[in-house]
Amino acid sequence: MLPVGYLPCTQDPPVGANMARVIDEIIAEAQAAEASGWDGCFLTEHHQQEDGYLPNPLLLAGLVGMKTQRIKVGTCVLLLPLHHPVHVAEDCAIIDLATKGRLILSVGVGYQPPDFAAFGVPVAEQASRTEEALAVIRHCWSDRRFSYTGKHFHYQDALITPTPWQKPGPPIWMAAWTPVGLRRAAHMTDGWIADPVQSLPVIKEYAGRYRAAAQKVGKKPYICLMRDAVIANSMKEAEAASGPTMYTHRFYFQYGAYVPDEYLKDVKKPEELTFAKAARDRLIVGSPDDCLEQLQRWKEEIQPDYLILRLRQPGGPSHQKTLEAIRLFGERVIPHL
Repeated sequence: MLPVGYLPCTQDPPVGANMARVIDEIIAEAQAAEASGWDGCFLTEHHQQEDGYLPNPLLLAGLVGMKTQRIKVGTCVLLLPLHHPVHVAEDCAIIDLATKGRLILSVGVGYQPPDFAAFGVPVAEQASRTEEALAVIRHCWSDRRFSYTGKHFHYQDALITPTPWQKPGPPIWMAAWTPVGLRRAAHMTDGWIADPVQSLPVIKEYAGRYRAAAQKVGKKPYICLMRDAVIANSMKEAEAASGPTMYTHRFYFQYGAYVPDEYLKDVKKPEELTFAKAARDRLIVGSPDDCLEQLQRWKEEIQPDYLILRLRQPGGPSHQKTLEAIRLFGERVIPHL
Protein backbone atom coordinates (compact mmCIF):
# COMPACT_ATOMS: atom_id res chain seq x y z
CA MET A 1 0.00 0.00 0.00
CA LEU A 2 1.30 3.47 -0.88
CA PRO A 3 1.88 5.44 2.35
CA VAL A 4 0.19 8.86 2.37
CA GLY A 5 1.24 11.93 4.33
CA TYR A 6 -0.80 15.05 5.07
CA LEU A 7 0.43 18.64 4.60
CA PRO A 8 -1.65 21.09 6.70
CA CYS A 9 -2.09 24.80 6.08
CA THR A 10 0.14 26.89 8.37
CA GLN A 11 -1.26 30.33 7.45
CA ASP A 12 -4.07 32.55 8.67
CA PRO A 13 -4.87 35.19 6.05
CA PRO A 14 -5.06 38.07 5.81
CA VAL A 15 -3.04 39.21 8.85
CA GLY A 16 -2.26 36.12 10.94
CA ALA A 17 -4.36 37.18 13.91
CA ASN A 18 -5.31 33.66 15.04
CA MET A 19 -2.12 31.62 14.91
CA ALA A 20 -2.86 29.84 18.20
CA ARG A 21 -6.03 28.51 16.54
CA VAL A 22 -4.01 27.46 13.48
CA ILE A 23 -1.72 25.38 15.69
CA ASP A 24 -4.73 23.74 17.36
CA GLU A 25 -6.21 22.93 13.95
CA ILE A 26 -2.95 21.46 12.65
CA ILE A 27 -2.79 19.13 15.64
CA ALA A 28 -6.47 18.14 15.29
CA GLU A 29 -6.04 17.45 11.57
CA ALA A 30 -2.92 15.37 12.25
CA GLN A 31 -4.83 13.35 14.84
CA ALA A 32 -7.69 12.83 12.36
CA ALA A 33 -5.18 11.68 9.76
CA GLU A 34 -3.64 9.23 12.21
CA ALA A 35 -7.07 7.83 13.08
CA SER A 36 -7.97 7.47 9.39
CA GLY A 37 -4.97 5.48 8.18
CA TRP A 38 -2.70 8.25 6.93
CA ASP A 39 1.04 7.68 7.39
CA GLY A 40 2.47 11.09 8.25
CA CYS A 41 2.10 14.83 8.82
CA PHE A 42 4.55 17.31 7.27
CA LEU A 43 5.07 21.03 7.90
CA THR A 44 6.38 23.82 5.68
CA GLU A 45 8.59 26.89 6.23
CA HIS A 46 8.50 30.53 5.09
CA HIS A 47 9.30 33.85 6.75
CA GLN A 48 8.15 37.48 6.66
CA GLN A 49 4.63 36.47 5.63
CA GLU A 50 1.87 38.94 6.45
CA ASP A 51 -0.60 36.13 7.13
CA GLY A 52 1.42 34.89 10.10
CA TYR A 53 2.91 31.83 8.38
CA LEU A 54 4.18 29.49 11.11
CA PRO A 55 7.94 29.63 10.48
CA ASN A 56 9.44 26.67 12.37
CA PRO A 57 8.52 23.31 10.83
CA LEU A 58 10.79 21.24 13.08
CA LEU A 59 9.25 22.70 16.22
CA LEU A 60 5.77 22.07 14.81
CA ALA A 61 6.73 18.51 13.86
CA GLY A 62 7.77 17.90 17.45
CA LEU A 63 4.49 19.33 18.75
CA VAL A 64 2.49 17.12 16.39
CA GLY A 65 4.64 14.14 17.39
CA MET A 66 3.78 14.67 21.06
CA LYS A 67 0.06 14.72 20.24
CA THR A 68 0.09 11.57 18.08
CA GLN A 69 1.18 7.99 18.59
CA ARG A 70 1.87 6.38 15.21
CA ILE A 71 2.18 8.72 12.26
CA LYS A 72 5.49 10.00 11.02
CA VAL A 73 6.19 13.68 11.54
CA GLY A 74 8.47 15.88 9.53
CA THR A 75 9.26 18.91 7.45
CA CYS A 76 8.24 19.53 3.85
CA VAL A 77 10.39 21.42 3.60
CA LEU A 78 12.93 22.93 5.99
CA LEU A 79 14.83 25.71 4.19
CA LEU A 80 18.23 24.34 5.08
CA PRO A 81 20.49 27.25 3.99
CA LEU A 82 18.76 29.44 6.60
CA HIS A 83 19.69 27.13 9.49
CA HIS A 84 22.85 26.20 11.35
CA PRO A 85 23.38 22.49 10.67
CA VAL A 86 24.30 21.64 14.28
CA HIS A 87 21.03 23.14 15.53
CA VAL A 88 19.14 21.13 12.88
CA ALA A 89 20.97 17.92 13.79
CA GLU A 90 20.35 18.41 17.51
CA ASP A 91 16.68 19.35 17.11
CA CYS A 92 16.10 16.37 14.81
CA ALA A 93 17.74 14.04 17.30
CA ILE A 94 15.53 15.25 20.14
CA ILE A 95 12.32 14.96 18.10
CA ASP A 96 13.34 11.54 16.79
CA LEU A 97 14.08 10.32 20.32
CA ALA A 98 10.83 11.77 21.69
CA THR A 99 8.75 10.17 18.93
CA LYS A 100 10.69 6.88 18.99
CA GLY A 101 11.91 7.15 15.42
CA ARG A 102 9.03 8.86 13.62
CA LEU A 103 10.89 11.87 12.17
CA ILE A 104 11.56 12.56 8.48
CA LEU A 105 13.69 15.59 7.62
CA SER A 106 12.82 17.05 4.22
CA VAL A 107 14.87 19.99 3.03
CA GLY A 108 15.03 22.50 0.21
CA VAL A 109 17.42 25.21 -0.95
CA GLY A 110 14.71 27.90 -0.84
CA TYR A 111 13.59 30.32 -3.52
CA GLN A 112 11.80 33.30 -1.94
CA PRO A 113 14.04 36.35 -1.30
CA PRO A 114 12.16 37.44 1.88
CA ASP A 115 13.09 34.13 3.53
CA PHE A 116 16.79 34.80 2.97
CA ALA A 117 16.52 38.49 3.89
CA ALA A 118 15.09 37.55 7.30
CA PHE A 119 18.39 35.86 8.18
CA GLY A 120 20.85 37.95 6.19
CA VAL A 121 21.79 34.96 4.03
CA PRO A 122 22.66 35.72 0.38
CA VAL A 123 20.42 33.84 -2.05
CA ALA A 124 23.53 33.11 -4.10
CA GLU A 125 24.79 30.88 -1.26
CA GLN A 126 21.67 28.70 -1.14
CA ALA A 127 23.20 25.66 -2.87
CA SER A 128 26.64 25.70 -1.22
CA ARG A 129 25.18 26.21 2.26
CA THR A 130 22.71 23.38 1.70
CA GLU A 131 25.35 20.95 0.50
CA GLU A 132 27.69 21.72 3.39
CA ALA A 133 24.86 21.55 5.93
CA LEU A 134 23.81 18.12 4.69
CA ALA A 135 27.35 16.83 5.14
CA VAL A 136 27.62 18.33 8.62
CA ILE A 137 24.27 16.89 9.74
CA ARG A 138 25.36 13.39 8.69
CA HIS A 139 28.57 13.83 10.72
CA CYS A 140 26.59 15.08 13.73
CA TRP A 141 24.44 11.93 13.72
CA SER A 142 27.44 9.57 13.48
CA ASP A 143 28.04 9.33 17.25
CA ARG A 144 31.71 10.03 16.55
CA ARG A 145 33.98 13.05 16.80
CA PHE A 146 34.53 14.72 13.44
CA SER A 147 36.37 17.52 11.74
CA TYR A 148 35.00 19.41 8.77
CA THR A 149 36.26 22.34 6.72
CA GLY A 150 34.01 24.06 4.23
CA LYS A 151 33.29 27.52 2.89
CA HIS A 152 30.57 28.22 5.48
CA PHE A 153 31.13 25.75 8.34
CA HIS A 154 34.29 24.63 10.15
CA TYR A 155 34.63 22.07 12.95
CA GLN A 156 37.60 20.53 14.71
CA ASP A 157 37.16 17.36 16.76
CA ALA A 158 33.45 18.06 17.32
CA LEU A 159 31.10 15.65 19.08
CA ILE A 160 27.36 16.37 18.80
CA THR A 161 24.93 14.68 21.15
CA PRO A 162 22.43 13.16 21.50
CA THR A 163 22.15 11.00 18.41
CA PRO A 164 18.76 10.13 16.89
CA TRP A 165 16.63 7.08 17.62
CA GLN A 166 16.85 5.98 13.97
CA LYS A 167 20.26 4.77 12.85
CA PRO A 168 22.22 6.23 11.16
CA GLY A 169 19.62 8.99 11.41
CA PRO A 170 16.17 10.04 10.20
CA PRO A 171 15.60 9.83 6.44
CA ILE A 172 16.53 13.03 4.62
CA TRP A 173 14.45 13.93 1.55
CA MET A 174 15.04 16.88 -0.75
CA ALA A 175 12.66 18.92 -2.88
CA ALA A 176 14.06 19.81 -6.31
CA TRP A 177 12.86 20.74 -9.79
CA THR A 178 16.02 21.66 -11.69
CA PRO A 179 18.57 19.28 -13.26
CA VAL A 180 21.25 20.23 -10.73
CA GLY A 181 18.74 19.97 -7.88
CA LEU A 182 17.65 16.50 -8.97
CA ARG A 183 21.29 15.38 -9.06
CA ARG A 184 21.86 16.90 -5.62
CA ALA A 185 18.86 15.02 -4.21
CA ALA A 186 20.11 11.78 -5.76
CA HIS A 187 23.69 12.17 -4.55
CA MET A 188 23.23 13.66 -1.08
CA THR A 189 19.85 12.57 0.32
CA ASP A 190 17.62 9.54 0.79
CA GLY A 191 14.73 10.66 -1.41
CA TRP A 192 13.38 13.24 -3.81
CA ILE A 193 10.16 15.25 -3.30
CA ALA A 194 8.30 16.16 -6.50
CA ASP A 195 6.69 19.59 -6.38
CA PRO A 196 2.84 19.82 -6.38
CA VAL A 197 2.66 22.24 -9.29
CA GLN A 198 3.74 20.39 -12.44
CA SER A 199 1.68 18.01 -14.57
CA LEU A 200 2.17 14.27 -14.82
CA PRO A 201 4.33 14.36 -18.00
CA VAL A 202 6.69 16.90 -16.43
CA ILE A 203 6.97 14.99 -13.15
CA LYS A 204 7.56 11.78 -15.11
CA GLU A 205 10.52 13.42 -16.88
CA TYR A 206 11.90 14.69 -13.56
CA ALA A 207 11.49 11.23 -12.02
CA GLY A 208 13.45 9.67 -14.86
CA ARG A 209 16.30 12.16 -14.39
CA TYR A 210 16.34 11.60 -10.63
CA ARG A 211 16.34 7.81 -10.95
CA ALA A 212 19.17 7.90 -13.49
CA ALA A 213 21.24 10.16 -11.22
CA ALA A 214 20.64 7.93 -8.19
CA GLN A 215 21.49 4.75 -10.03
CA LYS A 216 24.65 6.35 -11.40
CA VAL A 217 26.01 6.67 -7.86
CA GLY A 218 24.68 3.29 -6.74
CA LYS A 219 21.80 4.56 -4.61
CA LYS A 220 18.27 3.23 -4.53
CA PRO A 221 15.84 5.92 -5.76
CA TYR A 222 13.04 7.00 -3.44
CA ILE A 223 10.32 9.30 -4.79
CA CYS A 224 7.83 11.27 -2.72
CA LEU A 225 5.00 12.54 -4.91
CA MET A 226 3.35 15.73 -3.64
CA ARG A 227 -0.08 16.86 -4.90
CA ASP A 228 -2.82 19.36 -4.16
CA ALA A 229 -6.23 17.76 -3.71
CA VAL A 230 -9.89 18.70 -3.46
CA ILE A 231 -11.83 15.81 -1.95
CA ALA A 232 -15.64 15.88 -2.11
CA ASN A 233 -18.64 13.64 -2.70
CA SER A 234 -18.59 14.26 -6.47
CA MET A 235 -16.55 15.98 -9.18
CA LYS A 236 -19.19 18.71 -9.41
CA GLU A 237 -18.95 19.36 -5.69
CA ALA A 238 -15.14 19.37 -5.87
CA GLU A 239 -15.16 21.94 -8.68
CA ALA A 240 -17.52 24.14 -6.67
CA ALA A 241 -15.11 23.98 -3.72
CA SER A 242 -11.94 24.46 -5.78
CA GLY A 243 -11.71 28.25 -5.47
CA PRO A 244 -8.89 28.34 -2.89
CA THR A 245 -6.85 25.72 -4.77
CA MET A 246 -7.32 27.52 -8.07
CA TYR A 247 -6.29 30.81 -6.46
CA THR A 248 -3.04 29.17 -5.35
CA HIS A 249 -2.35 27.64 -8.74
CA ARG A 250 -3.13 30.84 -10.63
CA PHE A 251 -0.59 32.49 -8.32
CA TYR A 252 1.95 29.80 -9.28
CA PHE A 253 1.16 30.36 -12.95
CA GLN A 254 1.47 34.14 -12.68
CA TYR A 255 4.94 33.87 -11.16
CA GLY A 256 6.23 31.37 -13.71
CA ALA A 257 6.23 28.23 -11.58
CA TYR A 258 4.41 26.17 -14.21
CA VAL A 259 6.64 24.37 -16.71
CA PRO A 260 5.01 24.62 -20.17
CA ASP A 261 3.19 21.39 -21.01
CA GLU A 262 0.56 20.05 -23.41
CA TYR A 263 -2.32 21.11 -21.13
CA LEU A 264 -1.33 24.78 -20.95
CA LYS A 265 -0.52 25.65 -24.55
CA ASP A 266 -3.58 27.91 -24.83
CA VAL A 267 -3.23 29.49 -21.38
CA LYS A 268 -1.60 32.92 -21.56
CA LYS A 269 -2.94 34.62 -18.41
CA PRO A 270 -3.74 33.36 -14.89
CA GLU A 271 -7.47 33.93 -15.36
CA GLU A 272 -7.40 31.54 -18.34
CA LEU A 273 -6.27 28.71 -16.08
CA THR A 274 -9.60 27.00 -15.52
CA PHE A 275 -10.39 24.18 -13.11
CA ALA A 276 -10.64 21.73 -16.03
CA LYS A 277 -7.16 22.66 -17.31
CA ALA A 278 -5.52 22.60 -13.87
CA ALA A 279 -7.22 19.40 -12.77
CA ARG A 280 -6.14 17.29 -15.73
CA ASP A 281 -3.14 15.16 -14.72
CA ARG A 282 -2.14 17.72 -12.09
CA LEU A 283 -4.60 18.01 -9.19
CA ILE A 284 -6.26 15.14 -7.34
CA VAL A 285 -9.93 16.08 -7.37
CA GLY A 286 -13.46 14.74 -7.08
CA SER A 287 -15.12 11.90 -5.25
CA PRO A 288 -13.08 9.17 -3.54
CA ASP A 289 -13.54 7.01 -6.64
CA ASP A 290 -12.35 9.85 -8.87
CA CYS A 291 -9.31 10.43 -6.67
CA LEU A 292 -8.45 6.75 -6.58
CA GLU A 293 -8.63 6.51 -10.37
CA GLN A 294 -6.36 9.53 -10.77
CA LEU A 295 -3.86 8.29 -8.22
CA GLN A 296 -3.73 4.86 -9.81
CA ARG A 297 -2.56 6.56 -12.99
CA TRP A 298 0.08 8.51 -11.09
CA LYS A 299 1.21 5.26 -9.45
CA GLU A 300 1.47 3.53 -12.81
CA GLU A 301 3.34 6.38 -14.51
CA ILE A 302 5.60 7.65 -11.69
CA GLN A 303 5.84 4.61 -9.36
CA PRO A 304 6.24 6.77 -6.24
CA ASP A 305 7.31 5.38 -2.87
CA TYR A 306 5.38 7.96 -0.85
CA LEU A 307 2.55 10.45 -1.40
CA ILE A 308 1.94 13.77 0.36
CA LEU A 309 -1.39 15.56 -0.15
CA ARG A 310 -2.31 19.14 0.64
CA LEU A 311 -6.08 19.42 1.15
CA ARG A 312 -6.32 22.93 2.61
CA GLN A 313 -5.10 26.20 1.11
CA PRO A 314 -4.88 29.55 2.94
CA GLY A 315 -8.31 30.45 1.58
CA GLY A 316 -10.02 27.22 2.55
CA PRO A 317 -11.76 24.86 2.90
CA SER A 318 -12.67 25.30 6.55
CA HIS A 319 -11.10 23.26 9.30
CA GLN A 320 -14.29 21.22 9.69
CA LYS A 321 -14.55 20.43 6.00
CA THR A 322 -10.85 19.52 5.97
CA LEU A 323 -11.40 17.05 8.81
CA GLU A 324 -14.22 15.48 6.80
CA ALA A 325 -12.00 15.25 3.69
CA ILE A 326 -9.18 13.66 5.71
CA ARG A 327 -11.52 10.99 7.04
CA LEU A 328 -13.19 10.42 3.67
CA PHE A 329 -9.88 9.97 1.87
CA GLY A 330 -8.53 7.78 4.65
CA GLU A 331 -11.52 5.48 4.68
CA ARG A 332 -12.32 5.32 0.94
CA VAL A 333 -9.01 5.78 -0.89
CA ILE A 334 -5.95 4.89 1.18
CA PRO A 335 -6.88 1.21 1.69
CA HIS A 336 -7.00 0.75 -2.11
CA LEU A 337 -3.64 2.37 -2.85
